[in-house]
Amino acid sequence: MGGFMSYLKYLKNTSALLSVSLLATSIQMAQAQEDEAVVLEEIVVTSQYREQSLSDVPISVNVVSGAKLEEQSIERMADLQFAVPNFTMAESGIGTNVFMRGIGSGNNQGFEQSVGVYVDGIHHGRAQQTRQPFLDLARVEVLRGPQSILFGKNSVAGALNMTTAKPTEEFEGYITGAYEFVDTAYEVTGVLSGPVSDDMRVRVAGRYHDFDGYIENLTLDRKEPQQEDWAVRGILEWDVSDDLTATFKVERSAFDVVGRNIEIANELPNGAFPAGHPLAGLTYSQIMVYGFGQDASVLNNTLDGKRSANGDWSNNDATEAVMTLNYAIGDHVLESITGYSKFEYDEVCDCDFTGANVFLLPIQEKYEQFSQEIRLTSPGGETIDYILGAYFQTSNHDFSDDFTLAQNSVLVPALNANSALDPFAPLFGALGVAGAGDLLSDTVTQREAHVDADVYSAFAQLTWNINEQFSLQLGGRLTHEKKSGTKDIWVTNIDGSDLEGAKQLAPDFSGLVFDLAASNAVAGNLQEVLTPLVGAPTAAALAAGYDPVFLGQAAYLGYYPVAKDRSETKFNPDIKLMYRPNDDVMLYASFATGSKSGGFDFRSNFKSFYDDMVDAFEYEDEKATNYEVGGKLTLAGGAAELNFAGFYTEYEDLQVSIFDGKLGFNVGNAGQAEALGFELDGRWQVAEGLTLSGSLAYLDFEFTDYPNGQCYFGQTPFGPGAADGLCDYTGETNQLASKWQGSVGINHSKDLTDGLVVHTNLNMFFTSKYHASANLNPNLIQDGFAKLNARIALTDQDDIWELAVLAQNLTDKKTLLFGGESPLAGSTFAAQSTYNFLSQGRTITVQGKFKF
Repeated sequence: MGGFMSYLKYLKNTSALLSVSLLATSIQMAQAQEDEAVVLEEIVVTSQYREQSLSDVPISVNVVSGAKLEEQSIERMADLQFAVPNFTMAESGIGTNVFMRGIGSGNNQGFEQSVGVYVDGIHHGRAQQTRQPFLDLARVEVLRGPQSILFGKNSVAGALNMTTAKPTEEFEGYITGAYEFVDTAYEVTGVLSGPVSDDMRVRVAGRYHDFDGYIENLTLDRKEPQQEDWAVRGILEWDVSDDLTATFKVERSAFDVVGRNIEIANELPNGAFPAGHPLAGLTYSQIMVYGFGQDASVLNNTLDGKRSANGDWSNNDATEAVMTLNYAIGDHVLESITGYSKFEYDEVCDCDFTGANVFLLPIQEKYEQFSQEIRLTSPGGETIDYILGAYFQTSNHDFSDDFTLAQNSVLVPALNANSALDPFAPLFGALGVAGAGDLLSDTVTQREAHVDADVYSAFAQLTWNINEQFSLQLGGRLTHEKKSGTKDIWVTNIDGSDLEGAKQLAPDFSGLVFDLAASNAVAGNLQEVLTPLVGAPTAAALAAGYDPVFLGQAAYLGYYPVAKDRSETKFNPDIKLMYRPNDDVMLYASFATGSKSGGFDFRSNFKSFYDDMVDAFEYEDEKATNYEVGGKLTLAGGAAELNFAGFYTEYEDLQVSIFDGKLGFNVGNAGQAEALGFELDGRWQVAEGLTLSGSLAYLDFEFTDYPNGQCYFGQTPFGPGAADGLCDYTGETNQLASKWQGSVGINHSKDLTDGLVVHTNLNMFFTSKYHASANLNPNLIQDGFAKLNARIALTDQDDIWELAVLAQNLTDKKTLLFGGESPLAGSTFAAQSTYNFLSQGRTITVQGKFKF
């Protein structure tokens, strides 16, 4: 409770006005309430592949309607985290992290996601897909805990079930527009829907959004991150016959980003240089400017809304096509969902995150997926209800990145002057180069990985309605998955040509300096390479002295290329017991397991603590066992509802990928962890036009066995992996795992005149402190905070048009979303420095909508 109490002090002043106005308004509206009872609008979900009332679903679920997404300007998944407790999403230096109940997938394009994302039944399993903008959604259902049976595909921590708005029986449409004043953004969305014949309906939606950014890049004199995105979707719904309905959906979207919301901070003077050395006592930024003549903007290393950087960008494209067939067989429904999903992106990461010329990292990823699911659903309300299904998915995945070290990089003179490489002075002298920097200048270390995967699964869920009070639900999913993967790392000239002459030694020195294993290292062939350069006698002498060093380093790093096949078969059961003492109460207890498939590591650079590169390339599947009790209560004659859940989850072989401070990641399975907590949410319609809502979540997450954690800079290695430079994180929490999160909200509508209605909304999200970095760096802890939003809208009595003003983050709290050690700052310059992803501050948006 300590973390909760610490941020309550902050919340006290922020929430005082909200609480007083809530009480006053409640009393006023209760006094004015008419005799007839007010009843909450029912929330309908499809989280069990049936249309059900939320109060009948034995799962911890948060539902965000399409209207709320629009009103609160929730434009993508990252915005959901400030509306749904125990759900977090954060962009990192080279990926995206999605967490639920403290569990998520680390920075590795090879990872499947621990939180499954599904759009109209199609699985979106890659991290970059979670950044796509929302378009014309009916609702988003956030399902917490393993969702192994009906969703299945790797939903070990939970799932997001997104449903797009469907064609309507009557012609309708709308257009919305929004303009944000503080950081300059605008958005426009248009929708047309209706029948084109007696048996055919269509819906077409499109969206465009442009954003100027909120952090000032001092190096390039511009705001960042700038973003432009668009999306279009067409849906055709056809009643082929009385028994068969076919739905066809095609969607295209793209988003382009220029720059990052990253700032450098937490710098301390280095201690690597002796007194009197020109760089002694300087911070990382000062070394860049005073030691290597870089732009003075690099000296900005405080969290002040300003940064220095050379120019990041990311271009992303996605295509999706879905055909859904619903065939009525008596009272049963046979459903087929056929889906094709593709995305690709091309980006450049200025991955030293400063305006200094250190290095660039171009990244490319392409993913294609075809899936087929068939389900047979029995009519509901019988003694035995059931769903039977089968699923197939095939995919291919390509990834590449290029560590580019240009001639003007500060690493060139830095490596030339690196005293740790002094023993190689005779070799450098014979080659006529100043040092390793000259050998590595104008080179590119290229990494490529490819994976083909096939998934086959069958699932069943049976609900036995024993009597009016008790129901027993049994489910199981059997999954077989096959994957084939390859990976290689090699070094070329910056133009892609093969290395020649002395440059042929670049891969070996890249291994010595950056721990980058390369398939074209010359270790063992040094004499052959050196002979035409320095003559046979000198080559023989140099090879005798240095070949053992290079061979030893190669053995330590491991050898590329590498290829591996893997297959796994797993069965996940799910058992739920529901008890309904009356029509207003549903209590449940559940046991469920979840699995996330193993796979192949795209990002590590050497074998680390594994025996060989083949072992390092592969990681194993992740497992979860969840115990949960909960309930759904209808109160005050239907005017209020309260949902609650308590859970205990055990995780085995957690898949982790943690940045090592150089250029690679430690990837593997982290042993065991457990999560204990509860979740509450509720609504109360106090009177006609006044609704209160709130949620609260508590999470106690702990690694129970994690001996091989990545140490943060300056931390002394300890535990079983200390000899490999690792730290034992057993007993520690995970990143992005707040102990407390919650929200409160007020919605009020009132007739202003005979023809006008005013709608007001206040909502506040709050969280306790959390670690923003995967290696739990104490400099990267975000203290507890609250964010307050307010909206006032004016509509006509028939709800044809709306004009609104939305103020978000009224407290102007700029918070730390994600962080880590600045690459190479510690390993090359022995200086402490961190990069910090910061959230946007206060925004004021004018919104308009017109329906027809």
